[in-house]
Amino acid sequence: MCAGETKPMTNNSSTGGFLQPSPQFPAVPDGLTFQQFLQSVFAGISGLPGDLVRPAWQPEEPKQPDGNTNWLAFGLTNNEASDNAFVGSAVVSNQIVNVTQRMEDLEILCSFYGPLSQEYMQLTRDGFQIQQNLESLTLAGMGFVEARRGHRLPENVNGIWIDRWQMNFYLTRQILRAYPILTFLSASGTLTGVLDSGVVKNVDWNVTF
Repeated sequence: MCAGETKPMTNNSSTGGFLQPSPQFPAVPDGLTFQQFLQSVFAGISGLPGDLVRPAWQPEEPKQPDGNTNWLAFGLTNNEASDNAFVGSAVVSNQIVNVTQRMEDLEILCSFYGPLSQEYMQLTRDGFQIQQNLESLTLAGMGFVEARRGHRLPENVNGIWIDRWQMNFYLTRQILRAYPILTFLSASGTLTGVLDSGVVKNVDWNVTF
């Protein structure tokens, strides 16, 4: 183990200490990261080739396509969670588990470049209105909320103006986490009481939940 790393916690509610959840579910499909999942959604809805739908603000920026190429850069700019999470029990995979459930509002800035940037912006905006296009979001516990006003912001690259349109898209996401909080399966005991006659009375009890 490297310096600074922490040992994974295996505590549950019977051991005390901090609790860590199991992986968040429903998870994005096919083992993708959240950013990769968003890339697949915007590529599918916009109709742009996947390699021309790119995350914004990458640590090492790839070469920008030329001015005659239509492409899209997207980036999550705001994540606003509901004030209070629901904490309780839920049935997951036919098992009762203790969960927290919270809703998040996501703001995603999309920058469309190229001679058809406005058209691709409009295609993406309208594509989010088609139910079939939202199936992958639904499976990942997400939904479409709205798309705001588009803004034309041409960009000057090496003395050449490249057309660019920007629009904010708003999605909602359910965050559901299961924590290792054990539940009682059964309980038993003995109740002891004294009757008016002075006789001690014991009553055994057993309950299965």
